[in-house]
Amino acid sequence: MRSKTILSISLLSIAALSSACSRHRVAAAPTPSNTASADRAAIEAADRENAKLRADADHGDNSNASVQIRIEGNADDSGSDEYNMALSQRRAATVGRYFTERGIDASRIRIVSYGEERPACTTSRDEDCRGKNRRDEFVILSGL
Repeated sequence: MRSKTILSISLLSIAALSSACSRHRVAAAPTPSNTASADRAAIEAADRENAKLRADADHGDNSNASVQIRIEGNADDSGSDEYNMALSQRRAATVGRYFTERGIDASRIRIVSYGEERPACTTSRDEDCRGKNRRDEFVILSGL
């Protein structure tokens, strides 16, 4: 029994050493300067996209100016009823704010909170199913 243990430890040691000495290079961890430049590039790209959206809104593209939408906030059943109603209200309000910041008139947007009342997935209580219940839905009310 003792010889089997020694043999097993020896084989594991050899395997570990051989994998450590392989020819494959391990990617270097990102340095703070690389991370900062990647973050800066992402921020600049987002700024360019926002500027483009603002310019499009400023040009007065009113081809869908009569469209009215309702944003319906939903939550899973993990909290109390009151908490889920407030959470789904905040979720829908955040999306409404996103639209208004990009030039959509707030008078065209309605917000409704359903909490956990309208689940999209009821087949199980696993995270994938519950994740489908944490959502916003969009309903076109008029204008098309």
